[in-house]
Amino acid sequence: MTTKTSKTLITTFYSEWLIKGTIIQVRIKDEALLKTLEKKIKTNIDPKLSYKTNVYADMTHWDQFKQDEDFKKLLHRYLVLCGEANLYPEHYDKVNDTYHFLVQNAWGTLMKKNDRVKSHHHLGTDFASVLYFDSHAPLNTDAGNFPTERGLIITLPSYCFHSVAKITKDITRCTLAWNWSFAKSWDKKNPNEEYLNYLVEGEDR
Repeated sequence: MTTKTSKTLITTFYSEWLIKGTIIQVRIKDEALLKTLEKKIKTNIDPKLSYKTNVYADMTHWDQFKQDEDFKKLLHRYLVLCGEANLYPEHYDKVNDTYHFLVQNAWGTLMKKNDRVKSHHHLGTDFASVLYFDSHAPLNTDAGNFPTERGLIITLPSYCFHSVAKITKDITRCTLAWNWSFAKSWDKKNPNEEYLNYLVEGEDR
């Protein structure tokens, strides 16, 4: 089932383990930020990881964007949109008007003709999000196939299997993905992990 909340699409589904899940779609309209992130992906491909993971394509290092300031701007815009749509209310810190969360990894991929992404999940984290820079190939998931477009962010629960079919055209498909989890407690955060705090109210998207 898919419902729409302002700029947000919410799809509920049952995984192969019969766990009810939610897939979130939001759109980022900051073209300058999109161009900057896209350029960083294309100029930071890591040959040691390319074609050696579930992503049979070129990719950056797993942590290429984890501390990147432009990526943090993207996260802020994403959480603002989540707050506007009243998403993840159980993880919202009402006192401080903030979400607290941890990004485990953040990396970019470039897919070309004959590249593909094998079906896989991201267990070990809470969510997997992907920012798309084009509409070249849909994301295939337990809940169906999702068309992509520039500026679209799709967030899956970690147990949702997903894949991308082999690219058959002479195109370049660019994405930025990250694994993340909410803080389990406002007061008892792991001192060895860097949680990011983002105010829900913020700048123009």
